Amino acid sequence: MARYYHAGQMRQGHDGQVPYYEEHILGVYGILKDECHIDDEEVLIIALLHDTVEDTACTLEDIEAEFGEDIRREVDLMTRVDGEPFSVYSRRLFTNASYRTVLVKLADRLHNLRTIVYMPDKRWIQKKVNQSYTDILNPLPETMKHIDGRYNSEIYKLADMIEDQILEVQTALNLRH
Repeated sequence: MARYYHAGQMRQGHDGQVPYYEEHILGVYGILKDECHIDDEEVLIIALLHDTVEDTACTLEDIEAEFGEDIRREVDLMTRVDGEPFSVYSRRLFTNASYRTVLVKLADRLHNLRTIVYMPDKRWIQKKVNQSYTDILNPLPETMKHIDGRYNSEIYKLADMIEDQILEVQTALNLRH
């Protein structure tokens, strides 16, 4: 479903414009499956669908018809409403998050940080780095108080990986002066 709906979308990558599904969607999936060793089918489905409603013609109803109400609810949380400031989106997401949405959001941000240096606007990159702290890493301790404890070590591992990646991005930005 994600491959179908993201067909034709492109994203800036190491080799110029690359297919969005193959680069980002499978990148987020790979972080969870290969690097965090997560086999939870629902987490992996949400990872594949996390941008589908936000970025394509796919609807939440389409997702519910195919995957059920639970997956729909999780994808809905992952979906940023048109015009919604990232800080509002993040607050809504982390206030209502389950371990599934936290895992996918952290893997999503990690993948974005791994590929962000291919973007030409240094100020935009710095804004995304700052958001990684203010809107993702900073609210994480409070969020962890109300999720059920599954995958805590993987969540903290992803948070550490994001911090390490931020340092790499900062180094790359300083080298690009």
